[in-house]
Amino acid sequence: MLLTATLLGLIAALGILEGRLLGVTMIDRPLVMCTLTGLVCGNLTEGILIGATLELIFLGNVAIGAAHPPDIVTGAILATAFSIMSGRGPEAALAIAIPVSMLAQTLGILVRVANARFGHLADRYAEQGNTRMVAFMHLGGPTALYFLSGFLPVFFAILLGSSAVTWFLDAIPPVITNGLVIASKILPALGFALLINMMLSTKLLPYLGLGFLIAAYTGLDIIAIALFSVVLAFIISQFLNNQQPEA
Repeated sequence: MLLTATLLGLIAALGILEGRLLGVTMIDRPLVMCTLTGLVCGNLTEGILIGATLELIFLGNVAIGAAHPPDIVTGAILATAFSIMSGRGPEAALAIAIPVSMLAQTLGILVRVANARFGHLADRYAEQGNTRMVAFMHLGGPTALYFLSGFLPVFFAILLGSSAVTWFLDAIPPVITNGLVIASKILPALGFALLINMMLSTKLLPYLGLGFLIAAYTGLDIIAIALFSVVLAFIISQFLNNQQPEA
């Protein structure tokens, strides 16, 4: 259990640090975090299934400006780990992921507040001409805090909390469990709605309608529709390029 807790803690730290050190590589998305968690917990298939479910729910979960969204890294990892350990499936993951993500969001806000102190210290060292400490205040201190904010909650939750979470899941009434099953089918629509709300425009609206019509009347799955969309995008791109006047 100690090895599992350590590995999952390191995965969480990687997810938290991804957008701060590695750029936006999408490693922190539930699909990746849950897959890695399933691999560590010995059930890769269930990890992928849970990741796909949570990815749809948190599809529109994007940090914009100073807004700090729910911590999907911690929520996804703990939800997947406890779901696999308890053998309850994606429904149990849904019951855990959302409240844990909201709780971990508070910790992320506290880390940001603490990081503001490093900015003031960097100003002080800049006045002294100490460039090495300025660099450390921008990279070393905040990186350490973000690493710990990802590693420690997951490490101690896995090390100490699996039995408590199992007891909690056993205590959930069937009516709530059935409600979560229904919610797991509704919340993906909310995730898509949040994403569409950010990117929808009058130019893209016909393509959105075309996708719905293809899905409704052809019976094709999402992969086939996506492949047709790639071909259509290539054709439209070629057509628009041919319409541009030559210099």
